[in-house]
Amino acid sequence: MRRTFTVIVLAAALGAGVGAGSATPPRPAEPVPSLEPEATAQLWRSLVTARPVQARTQQVPCRPLRGVFYAASDWLRLATKLAAAASPCAEYYISVPPLVADKTTFRRDQAWRIRALGPRFHAMAEIHFTTWSRWVANTGSSWHTAGVTARQRMAEAGYDVALGDTWALNELTSAVRRGDGNARTNVREFLRGLYEGDGNRPTPGAALVIGFGQRTGDVSVYQSTLQGWLADAAFWADMSRYVSDWSQEVYGDVRSHAVPGASVATRREFLNDYLQHKLVLAGAGPADIEATRAYLREAYSPLANGAWPRETAWGWTMVPFDQMGAYVAAQVDALRSFSISSGQARDHWGFAWAPSNTTGLPNADFAAQTGQILDRMGVAIRDSSGTIAESTITGACGGDESLCAVDLDGAAHNGAWRSFRAWALSTLALGPATPTRLVAGVPSTPLELSVATAVARPVTVTLRSSSAAGTFSTSAAGPWSPSLAVPVTPGAISSYFYRDTRAGTATLTAVAPGTTQAAREITVVAATTARVAVTPGSRAVRARGAVGFSGVATDAFGNTTSETLAWSVTPATLGSFVRGPGGTVTFRAGRVLGSGRVTAASGAVTGTAAVTVQPAALRITATFRKTSRGVRLILATIDGQSRPVSRTTLAFAVRLDDRRVARSRAVTGAAGKTRLAVPAGPGCYTVAVTRAVAQGFTWNGRTPRTRLCRR
Repeated sequence: MRRTFTVIVLAAALGAGVGAGSATPPRPAEPVPSLEPEATAQLWRSLVTARPVQARTQQVPCRPLRGVFYAASDWLRLATKLAAAASPCAEYYISVPPLVADKTTFRRDQAWRIRALGPRFHAMAEIHFTTWSRWVANTGSSWHTAGVTARQRMAEAGYDVALGDTWALNELTSAVRRGDGNARTNVREFLRGLYEGDGNRPTPGAALVIGFGQRTGDVSVYQSTLQGWLADAAFWADMSRYVSDWSQEVYGDVRSHAVPGASVATRREFLNDYLQHKLVLAGAGPADIEATRAYLREAYSPLANGAWPRETAWGWTMVPFDQMGAYVAAQVDALRSFSISSGQARDHWGFAWAPSNTTGLPNADFAAQTGQILDRMGVAIRDSSGTIAESTITGACGGDESLCAVDLDGAAHNGAWRSFRAWALSTLALGPATPTRLVAGVPSTPLELSVATAVARPVTVTLRSSSAAGTFSTSAAGPWSPSLAVPVTPGAISSYFYRDTRAGTATLTAVAPGTTQAAREITVVAATTARVAVTPGSRAVRARGAVGFSGVATDAFGNTTSETLAWSVTPATLGSFVRGPGGTVTFRAGRVLGSGRVTAASGAVTGTAAVTVQPAALRITATFRKTSRGVRLILATIDGQSRPVSRTTLAFAVRLDDRRVARSRAVTGAAGKTRLAVPAGPGCYTVAVTRAVAQGFTWNGRTPRTRLCRR
């Protein structure tokens, strides 16, 4: 008795707005549950009656599908037709549009009818984003409150999340994709409210994202914008909590599919380039979008085109209904094939169903033809559910794939969507390319940073230097930091300042997600000399000896300056300098003994070291030579390197055997020698030196053992 009452209520509801028992479809502007009220009521009744039997008998292994279907109208006929050819492994989610008069108000008495088709059928309350935007503006409420309120009104209208019903936010605008203003922040808050509801049963739902036409010739701007969106980690972290079905509107165009002579495999490939472009792009993205990529692998749900016959807005489908049916089947084939080939454990996709009698067909014909398209959709989904991974035939197109055959003169595939197979990198530039010369510690003039990309929103560029002493700032006055995040608007030039305290060549790099890395060289030279260091700090040297010193002039940051050092010693009588390579000098001591200071100067900045000149060793050699008149004695004074020592005062005596035959005091000349003529006689001559004094030297006290004997 209860089931009989249910059927009566259903028939009445289907007839509302078109007259009870009438087969005349409503105007497109007035969405109704079915374009064929009586036929839908009859089919619905039979399915609901047979459902307990089906639940016991349908145990067929097949690919699971989470199917998300958007219905602009005709939602109950859509659900019923899908149920008539349901895949035993599919979950069907059917959206129900809100009331046209007030799209913040949901249709009552609809959700349970969809649930009655079985535990795998669920109703989704359509949340009209634009209308709720106005509600927020008019009431002054928050976006989160809007979401909570929508959940409350859903429950009042009969949607029961405990029984599997949910919500579908339609549609996220291009402002969200671009990140304009507070668009993303508002959507995140709205979705949080929809998810949380009153807090008793948080429920994720679907987000329907506005699409991009398949026949677009240049998709580079769209791809770049999409890449920037995929890199918004905070946004996608929220989506992973609040949204279970990320339904991208990919309303294909028959003119980009039905290329005469093209194989099913070729058409399938071009279809998936479009249908799956967001998921494919995420798969090609860099490691830093891994969280986004992982989310989309689970949640991405292409919303394929079931709108017929349409010329604009939905993708061009102005073909006969049988060709539209073939096109729908081809989309199912492509969607199934992609899920299998990409290794997805579960299929996740659906269709937008939006029939509109734009060609002026008789109402009965239009209702019948759209019904056949729906039948084709349901069968294609069911027949493709048993596809195995090894097969290239999904079943959606029939065993010989003829059910997907549709040719259209002038149709052409659009290869532009293949660009989404690779993550397009924007180009960062740190101009100009020529090296810039900076003084250590002195901020640069403004340096240029730009990004060559079509993205309309800024990208955040991180600047770093290969120099550990390099720092960045947005102002010449600082503050300074080793890295700097700079927002850069494409097409504009941003500026930054660089300061480095380490002399040499530094490489500046700029990185941003989804861009090429940019680099440029900066040459840093030392500042003015602030310190001079002399090494070693002290040296001792023998008279007429040589020792080395090194001098280094540095700036306040420890960089070696290029200035030539001036060397001096105090007192000046201690010695002189011979310049060597680099900052080295050789100090040559004179014969003046004592201590002093060696000074290296760079302008007024000096560095010093101690130097001590110590006495050197003095040696004496003697030579006797026979002459016509007698014997000549030659005495020579030399240092440790056998160099003559001049101005040496000597006292010595000459003996012939045991007799002293000469005695003298003498001073050596420039050659360090002195001569003495000795009378001739028989015997042996020897010399005895009693005193040797020379400035800077100490005599070793030894007399030469030289002798000369005559007969």
